[in-house]
Amino acid sequence: MARHALGPADVARTVELEIPPRNDYLALARRAVAAAARLHEGVADRRVDDLSLAVSEACTNAVNASRARGVEAPVQVRVDLLADGVVVTITDHAGGFEPDEVDPIPSAEDPRRLGHEGGLGLPLIRSLADEATFTRTADGTAVAIRVHATADL
Repeated sequence: MARHALGPADVARTVELEIPPRNDYLALARRAVAAAARLHEGVADRRVDDLSLAVSEACTNAVNASRARGVEAPVQVRVDLLADGVVVTITDHAGGFEPDEVDPIPSAEDPRRLGHEGGLGLPLIRSLADEATFTRTADGTAVAIRVHATADL
């Protein structure tokens, strides 16, 4: 796939998408983010794949939180192509949460882990991203996921 080389004059290019808080829109968000991120010449395909998975997890969390609270407001997905990488911000309107207050999942060696479902999204997002921030907004949460451009593609 041909890529667009971002130069210093291209401080940012932005793609914005709003999806209803429904699971059947998650694939659309993931594909839109991947297509936009692949425009950045400095981001390796494997990092685009990592970013897509992290975004999928963040969007799933946003959709599930919205549905749990009966929120109909769309989930916003914003992709910023920057000279030094790609930042995707997922914003919901589902009341917000504090990531440090989420109960940690049992370690892989802990027998309690076998009965533990869910809860892997935040650790997965953090492990796939170069940077991940979780910010409480007035009525929800904004998750910013960044992958850096690299010289070694």
